[in-house]
Amino acid sequence: MYDISVIIPTYNSEDLIADALDSINHQTFNGKIEIICVDDCSEDNTVDIIKSFHCKENRMIKVLQQSQNQRQGAARNRGVQEAKGEYIFFLDSDDVLDENTLEVMYKKAKLRDCDFVLCDWTYLYSDRGEVYVNNDLFLIEEWLEMEQCEKLFQAESYFTVNKLYKKDFLENNHIRYGEGYIYEDLEFYINVVQNANMIGIVSNPFYKVRINPSSTTKTNYHTTVHMNDYLTAVSRSLTIFNPRHEESFYMVYKYLFYRAQLYSEKRIPKKYRKQMVKSTVELLNNRNKTYYIPEKIVLFNQLYFHNKLIMNNKIKTIMLVRKLQKKGKLNRYYKLYRSLKNMIDIHFYINKLKESKLNKKRRLYHLEKIKKKYQSSPVQSNTVLFLGFDYRYTGNSKYFFDYLKERYPELKINYVTKDEAVPREYRIKPKSAEFWKALGEAKVFITESWTPLAFYKKEGALWLQLWHGTPYKKLFFDSHEKFVSKYNRNHKRNKKKDVAKWDYLLSDSEGGKNKFKSAFSISSDKIINLGYPRVQWLKDNDHNQILKEEIKQKLQISNEKKVILYAPTWRDYNFKNKYPDFNYLINLRKLAAEIGNEYVVIAKLHSMEKQNLEIDNVIIPSGDIETQELLLITDCLISDFSSIIFDVLPINRNILLYINDEEKYRDARGAYEDLEKLLVPFTFNHVEDIIDQINNKESLITHPNYSKLKETYANVHAWDSNKKLADVIVNYMK
Repeated sequence: MYDISVIIPTYNSEDLIADALDSINHQTFNGKIEIICVDDCSEDNTVDIIKSFHCKENRMIKVLQQSQNQRQGAARNRGVQEAKGEYIFFLDSDDVLDENTLEVMYKKAKLRDCDFVLCDWTYLYSDRGEVYVNNDLFLIEEWLEMEQCEKLFQAESYFTVNKLYKKDFLENNHIRYGEGYIYEDLEFYINVVQNANMIGIVSNPFYKVRINPSSTTKTNYHTTVHMNDYLTAVSRSLTIFNPRHEESFYMVYKYLFYRAQLYSEKRIPKKYRKQMVKSTVELLNNRNKTYYIPEKIVLFNQLYFHNKLIMNNKIKTIMLVRKLQKKGKLNRYYKLYRSLKNMIDIHFYINKLKESKLNKKRRLYHLEKIKKKYQSSPVQSNTVLFLGFDYRYTGNSKYFFDYLKERYPELKINYVTKDEAVPREYRIKPKSAEFWKALGEAKVFITESWTPLAFYKKEGALWLQLWHGTPYKKLFFDSHEKFVSKYNRNHKRNKKKDVAKWDYLLSDSEGGKNKFKSAFSISSDKIINLGYPRVQWLKDNDHNQILKEEIKQKLQISNEKKVILYAPTWRDYNFKNKYPDFNYLINLRKLAAEIGNEYVVIAKLHSMEKQNLEIDNVIIPSGDIETQELLLITDCLISDFSSIIFDVLPINRNILLYINDEEKYRDARGAYEDLEKLLVPFTFNHVEDIIDQINNKESLITHPNYSKLKETYANVHAWDSNKKLADVIVNYMK
């Protein structure tokens, strides 16, 4: 008996099969894995490569050879029949897995006895690396239950390979792939979704789809095999289709119809395009013509479904709509059509349309002209451009910029910001003509947060991402980011494009490095664990009493007073919320009133939080006071899920976490479980407990977990962070 059976159908896979097998061999999963390769009559050395493969401990490999070529569906079905694993994972022979895939998915499957668990995926190109394109809305969820499982019908691609299935679930529901034709996974996908009662969702893109030009879906475009096989798959899928959710018919029909259009344009001779679309429409209508259609859908789907072009078999009109949609003219022509129908002054409408379009074109043309001018010019040696933390002069960017400016006069350094604290000779206005020139010339480009996609990367330029903190709250792919992704469907897709441009990502600790690797789906060799410049500044000035007195003087704090800094982090569940929930904030009035007279409270709050709080007797620092300055004079830091807590560990400041919204926060974003456990002794959900902890003068610095946190997640080992980071830049320039 095995924990997981990984089934790999193979056919002439000699060039890629070793990579697929290696990706299973190097899984962090400690359970027993059975690798079943089902060969579909390969004519190359695929079988020999598999037989010579050496498995690690707890891994076993076997080869099953088909007597005749029956395509992937039959091979996978045989694999299921032979599998002895509790769970089954299908892997295509040209794809690979992230090393954490099976460990994370198996753990999630066992947590709620899931029928299956899915993970996100990316394309993997030999020249471009990972390209993330997915934006499935259900990825914001942690779990799907009962009829909600059919949200998976919203998927842009009906993949079956990025899922860990319970074998009993497949057997009990008699779920198998279609056999003898391409698109065999269509009926399998529909069957598992409509039969599932518990699905776990992993938001990390663990499955890597490699583009193989010789695969079955990339060949035989000069024949009708794709049309015939797709229609067979649609027919068989509709026969077994028996959904529970009211939107499922619409979602599946939309998918099948869209794929018919797409494949007719790309995978069959032109003369058969209309026939393929017509045959698909007939199959859909023969199964069901009366089903629920959501109100708010995009224009072309309104025409296809609400206007009943599909139900009424209006094939010519369907083809016209598709043509206009592809050319980006559908909305414009439809508005024009509606305007004529409603007897609007069409001449006024057209003139207004032309005018607005012309002005927009002029602006875009001017911008593109400037960008292209500098995009085509070579980068200049010794040039460094700081984008900063969203154009702000703060954080790692500020301290590393200050270091380079003082010690490397031979470098031509610019900082993109409006902040006048940056000397004018270094300061560049964001998105100005001067900026595009500096970006085009920069040998090294340094940022600390997400970079707009319009900012091109030049050949020969080094992109260095400083990021803005070791994460306690789950980050990017490690989180479902429920609220952000809900309002911005392309959020993760666009941000992954930014990640692909990074040459190096700076981390502050070994623990932080491991979190970044998973969160950004980035290779370890791109993460340089040299320590944060802003933390180095704290360590360098920890015993600088003169500087501490100067900072206190700016804040009008007596030198005898001890400082309590309250610095909470923003909540995702308030994203685009007209009525934000600030109940997670500590009662500052009560805190300030009931702690001893030897303390003063500083509150570093978000602008919206300030407007909604009574904060008498609490110091609200002005914008010119840097966060690190506040940390330097702090005796006790009160925070929550903020990465700020890791900054003060190397200088041994007491930390207290006030968290009263754990469940709500977990649903919105979540925190890393290992850190939650380590931080339990420092975490309180009542202000009274925080006050008692302060008044009793019980510092938690001596707690064993404090040392454990420092060892793994604090910058206690890396010294001279600025110098080491500068060496990376200088060596690259050489």
